[in-house]
Amino acid sequence: MKSIYILFVLVLVTSCHRPSESEDKRFILTSTMKKEMKLNEVRLLPVENELILNGKITFNEEKVARVFPLTGGFVKELKVELGDFVERGQPLALVRSPEIAGFTKEEIEAMAQVKVSEKKLSVAEELYKAGIISEMELYESRKEFEKASGEFSRIQDVLDMYSVSNGAVYPIKSPVSGYVIKKDITLNMELRTEDISPAFVVGSLSEVWVLADIYETDISKIRVGDKVEVKTIAYPNQVFTGRIDKVFNLLDPESKTLKARIMLPNPYLLLKPEMFASVRVVIQGGSQQMLAIPSESIVFDKNQSHVLVYHSDQNIETRVIEVDSENSKYTYIKSGLKAGERVITSHQLLIYDALND
Repeated sequence: MKSIYILFVLVLVTSCHRPSESEDKRFILTSTMKKEMKLNEVRLLPVENELILNGKITFNEEKVARVFPLTGGFVKELKVELGDFVERGQPLALVRSPEIAGFTKEEIEAMAQVKVSEKKLSVAEELYKAGIISEMELYESRKEFEKASGEFSRIQDVLDMYSVSNGAVYPIKSPVSGYVIKKDITLNMELRTEDISPAFVVGSLSEVWVLADIYETDISKIRVGDKVEVKTIAYPNQVFTGRIDKVFNLLDPESKTLKARIMLPNPYLLLKPEMFASVRVVIQGGSQQMLAIPSESIVFDKNQSHVLVYHSDQNIETRVIEVDSENSKYTYIKSGLKAGERVITSHQLLIYDALND
């Protein structure tokens, strides 16, 4: 009888210390998942509406230089290729020009005339001192020397303008620092001054424009000064921020869209002309403020919006919320959350499934 009683007590003690089924299934956040998990605090934010516009990156036209040949001639040498970076004043090509050859010849003749008139003036001064010639004759010799010197200076100024140091060759130089974005000349090509197309186009990439398309239905919603966020396919996780600085007044006859211009600094040259851009225009909703969380925090299941409220690694709560409005960045909460609470905004689907199995 005593042995049966002892066995009963052991069974009872063992059963009292066996973990319950609910304790075995309790979710605990692992250290690996915690490192990758992202939390965001519920905050009171101004309500923002948005428009998503298509656009593309272009050069800042105010920093683009179209380079024309100063005079006709033949291309002797090309110094750059398409896409090369050039400094201001750097030669782009060398041109052999008959007109420059003419100026060089005139320079030689003018220099000789200066020397002759200078010699005549020296002789005239000696003769005047000796009383052989009159003051008027001395004056005429001085005027002749001044005229020859002036003509020589004029020709030198012309050659300096063409950057000619010697002979009939002059360089086509870049007036700005930037990248060669267009090159319309080839070696030995004849250049004519009446040509209306530039030989080179050089543009800076330190600042770029984003030209966004506004459909007619959205024209009234866009204002100069609206804040924008620009994303590109090349850098999907990077946001470039700016403001609309101009809305053009002419519709594109084919697409029936209006262009909005955004100027963006481009210090690391990440943005390239002709890149596709997605432009998010932020439209302020007046002075209204609401509790907001990142839109990616929402888990939609069973026709309801849920969030995961983080209390601790052992206490993560699945909570149903009521959404007032949302945009691509924020969801505004009508009920279900309080300011200061923290919600999970990454890997929340995995955690939600683990909690609700």
